[in-house]
Amino acid sequence: MKVVNQTIIKDANLKNLYNLIHSNDGISRAQLAKLTNLSKTTVSTLIDELTSRNFVYDSGTSETDSVGRKPNSLHIKPNSYYVVNIVWINNTIDVFLMDIAGKTVYGEHMELKGCDTYVTLSQRCVYNSILSKVEKDKILGICVVVSAMIDPPQNVFYSTTLNISEAEQANLIHDLDTAFCDFPVALLNDTACYAYAEKIYAGVKESDFAFINFSHGIGATLFIDNEMMGHASGASTQFGHYSINPKGKLCVCGNRGCLEATMGEPALKERVDKTGYSIFLNHLETVTFADLGNAAKQGDVVAQTVIKSMAQDLSYALSNLISIVDPKLIILGGESRKLGDLFLSEIKLNLKSIGFRRMVENVNVSYSKLDQDVYKLGATKYFFDKYYKFGEDISGTLFMG
Repeated sequence: MKVVNQTIIKDANLKNLYNLIHSNDGISRAQLAKLTNLSKTTVSTLIDELTSRNFVYDSGTSETDSVGRKPNSLHIKPNSYYVVNIVWINNTIDVFLMDIAGKTVYGEHMELKGCDTYVTLSQRCVYNSILSKVEKDKILGICVVVSAMIDPPQNVFYSTTLNISEAEQANLIHDLDTAFCDFPVALLNDTACYAYAEKIYAGVKESDFAFINFSHGIGATLFIDNEMMGHASGASTQFGHYSINPKGKLCVCGNRGCLEATMGEPALKERVDKTGYSIFLNHLETVTFADLGNAAKQGDVVAQTVIKSMAQDLSYALSNLISIVDPKLIILGGESRKLGDLFLSEIKLNLKSIGFRRMVENVNVSYSKLDQDVYKLGATKYFFDKYYKFGEDISGTLFMG
């Protein structure tokens, strides 16, 4: 038992030091010792191990105003280890090879054809394309990112935009579990990956915050006391299926008036047509968030009216979310920024008159400042932080959420 405990402690210390270097590029050993309360000898030994294993590198003495010997600077070593990100979207997959320093070194877009399944196509891309570019032992793991709720106890995922039946979903999990025996695999919710990137790379200081993702549907991830609720399963909240109108449009979940059914991108065309005539929008077969936002900026009254009504609907849902979990920050991400300043300002205005005053007035609502493809960084970092182990071979393991 003592050996096991020492292994766990060492792995935790290695990961802590690695993460401090990741978030404080150029940090010194002395600074690491001070931040971790580990002895300088212990820090030096562990850093030597990270260096010899090519996770970090020492760039030599750093620039400092202090008198005396200059400390050495530590950095994450690029192009040393990688995480493969596979994104399943509709009938396509996008594959990205990410190095641990956060750079995308290779990307490929593929469509399902013939007898392809999401798993077989992903498997073919990894073993034929990815492994022709990097050695197998340089890949730390594979992240499969899906727009779906993941239920680890039941070994299924649901509420997905993928074109598969419920029966196929169960087989898909089984097939994924056996497809990559050479690597650990993590099945992750896309909104959770966005939210984790927001936490890490946007420097969110609030310990309690909510991230709302606008795309085909509406997703949400909550952080409470700096911990992601439900991990990266996306199943801890069904915010997209919060009903704002019990007599509203029928949702795929069986409920009526869900945010996903009324505010997801597929619902925008119907919403515009019911509002009135728009020279910018009525001739379009489908209306996107970008279409709506651009028309509003051009002064289109119908587009502006739709955006205001969407803001009011979302405000009702947010006010209830605030009353339940009391987040200090709500970040609107995904496609929401394309709705422009009008959408955000209307939400802030509505929240002043909706919900429990004492809570609502203390919440800041803002757009995400990160690029939309930042979920790749979020998935990579989440896998490393949550599942990767320096002292244990976890190949062949499927992690869900």
